[in-house]
Amino acid sequence: MKNKYEVRDSSENLIFSCDDFIECYDFLGASVCYLFAFIGVSEQNINLIMDEEIYSIKSDQFADKFVDYFRFRVQKIIKSHNVLYAKLYILGGMYRSGALSLLKTVNEFEERVWLDMKGSLKYIYISASYLKNGYPRTLDKETIVIEGKYIQDYYAFFCELGYAFRGNFGYMGWNLAGVSDLLLDLARNRTINIIWKDSDLSFKAIENTVPEGHYQSVSSDIVMTLKEYCNVILE
Repeated sequence: MKNKYEVRDSSENLIFSCDDFIECYDFLGASVCYLFAFIGVSEQNINLIMDEEIYSIKSDQFADKFVDYFRFRVQKIIKSHNVLYAKLYILGGMYRSGALSLLKTVNEFEERVWLDMKGSLKYIYISASYLKNGYPRTLDKETIVIEGKYIQDYYAFFCELGYAFRGNFGYMGWNLAGVSDLLLDLARNRTINIIWKDSDLSFKAIENTVPEGHYQSVSSDIVMTLKEYCNVILE
């Protein structure tokens, strides 16, 4: 792929390619409609169908994860030299505004970068983790260590779980259903041991920050989910 990003329609026809794809603004504050900038576009006369056609972005940098991660309808375009600004309506998927920016700016060797993110903003890290590393297919460890002292709230659990299994930007789901699906594959024909340190401390942090609409017994649900597939030791 000559350019870093390709925009294709629902029939996989190439519409244009570009050197960079930059997040700009969330118009509605509802995590669905954003302004983006396509830098160094390959075509001068780009024809995008407004509000009807579904487009996707491909990038060698992120393998095929971008296709499911980033599907959208175009609501408005503004052309400026070799930059194409587009107001996009995002169609589901794992995208959260800021995930691309996080991957571009964070020090790759900095550990647990979510620690400075407040509350649900950690979802940006989880979204970036999926984009960078996708679903885990293999597991090289026999024993997983969850450091409870780094779990300050509900979303931090999923950040720390991904880190415990796969290191920086490790993805292990963003809810318990996702965790269960991934563990089902990883624990097939093998034993996974989990040591959860400072578990009582992290349970309190999780239960004090459960998002609205979740059961307050979420920490016991987490432990039950882990024990379904793994040997779990709470310390």
